[in-house]
Amino acid sequence: MKREEKKALTRQRIAEAAKELFEQSGYEAATVQQIADRASIAKGTFFNYFTSKEDLMLELQGMTIIREIENLAGKPGPVIPRIQALLFEYARHFPMNRTVTRAVMQGMFGSEKLREAQIDRCVELGNGLAPVLELAQARGEIRSDIPASVVAQLAIQTYYGVLMSWALEQGEAELADQMMLTFEVFVRGISP
Repeated sequence: MKREEKKALTRQRIAEAAKELFEQSGYEAATVQQIADRASIAKGTFFNYFTSKEDLMLELQGMTIIREIENLAGKPGPVIPRIQALLFEYARHFPMNRTVTRAVMQGMFGSEKLREAQIDRCVELGNGLAPVLELAQARGEIRSDIPASVVAQLAIQTYYGVLMSWALEQGEAELADQMMLTFEVFVRGISP
């Protein structure tokens, strides 16, 4: 097995172990040591792949959202309401509180490695979202005078703006409420 394949498998084992623990014990109760034990790696090895439990959680969430968005393209019917429903459901089950979210954002802005990883996640998300938005444009659900890739980037920026405002204790107390309100306005802006 090649080195890169081995690294990818280890990363996947860590992610799977974390998902199992988060489902079993909850995000807050699960520790990095427990994740490492379940993945059959040393705790130090965990940090070769992720800078923190929060970093791992962000990656897991990003992967889940990307898969869910990509699945929308093959389904009949309107795309935009399903994207909104997916986003609201994600916000309802967001595992981190405001304090942890602020700490994660602080880490993201303070660490070149974390910043680059987050940029990669945003690019992946944009690449997954753009074809679905192109489909919505073809169906007349959203304006077609703005490239789908730009709409995808604006949606990602809007999402992070909401998350940052919520973490700073501005707006609604519940992330899902703030996300819903903001994206209702966003969708009106991209409607034909």
